[in-house]
Amino acid sequence: MSEGSVAGHPISGNDRPSKAYKAGRQCRQTGCATILSIYNDGQFCSQHAPMVVPRVRGKKIA
Repeated sequence: MSEGSVAGHPISGNDRPSKAYKAGRQCRQTGCATILSIYNDGQFCSQHAPMVVPRVRGKKIA
């Protein structure tokens, strides 16, 4: 390296691996044959998962 060069480390984000679940799980909805992703921690696929309304801090739902 020359006298004026700067070295650094690449940005890698998180060094911890993503949490994974058992492979080959199937959606619990009757008649659905969708195989769930190993990263999906739920029991249903995205089409059959129950709707969840997030709590938005500072806003009241009338």
